[in-house]
Amino acid sequence: MGRRCVYELLQRGAEALPRRVGIPDPAREALWLLAAAWERSETWVRLHAEAPVADDVAARYEAWLERRAAGVPAHHLTGVCPFWGRPFRVSPAVLVPRPETELIVERALALDLPRKARVLDVGTGSGCLALTLALERTAWRVAATDRAPGALAVARRNAEALGASVILVLADLAEPLAGPLDLVVANLPYVPSAEVGSLPIEVRHDPTLALDGGPDGLVLIRRLLAQLPRILAPGGVALLELGENQAETVVAAARTHGLVAGATIADLGGCERVIELQRPAARTRTACGKKGATQSQRPSGMGRV
Repeated sequence: MGRRCVYELLQRGAEALPRRVGIPDPAREALWLLAAAWERSETWVRLHAEAPVADDVAARYEAWLERRAAGVPAHHLTGVCPFWGRPFRVSPAVLVPRPETELIVERALALDLPRKARVLDVGTGSGCLALTLALERTAWRVAATDRAPGALAVARRNAEALGASVILVLADLAEPLAGPLDLVVANLPYVPSAEVGSLPIEVRHDPTLALDGGPDGLVLIRRLLAQLPRILAPGGVALLELGENQAETVVAAARTHGLVAGATIADLGGCERVIELQRPAARTRTACGKKGATQSQRPSGMGRV
């Protein structure tokens, strides 16, 4: 039997991938998998429908189709996931970056921060947030934490591959770190424990550590809220990703720590996905010793991250 051509393999893939495991466009995903297995662009594959495919490439593609049909995320198969236009290595040790997390990047880049802003990504996983911010704003000084050594190893490989300068720290949230920081970003686990088992099958392939947020999904987020007043500079901002119907609860919890809630940013589904919090700016004093207008007073010292 001769080698099969691109068209045959794509047709086979479109038929093999069931919509029931969360694949909205099987034909599109088959194209993506074949291109990844062949290490060619999707455009090249599409333009060479009659080209014969080497046996080893076809075998890899067929194996991926079988595992994808069983619910394994495509990005876990290929080991790569795009985020903000860049390829990020992923593994079963990290959460696969989601498009909605790019809302944090979009908002962060729109903030009026110092040119050499000090930034911390808490629970970095693959490093997609920290590395993207470091690459988009090369003068920013970016650090990232994670409590899982395997996740930090993935983030380190991505930093090396993308040429990003980021300090990576094995830590539980921001516990051992000191500020002052101009920006904190975090996509922490926010799924209630009781709901983890009912998540879509491909999401359940992500590490439980990156999904399970405790009884109400907010255990780690509450802990981070308590740390923010200590690590944020006056006027410093935190951007946190949340789950559905969590924004109001998080705002109330943030206020108990003296934080001010700003805008919430909705995703394409209308869920309030990202919340902006701020440590109030310091108040200056007039010559008479009275409090003057509120303005941001960012300490000039480097501190440490």
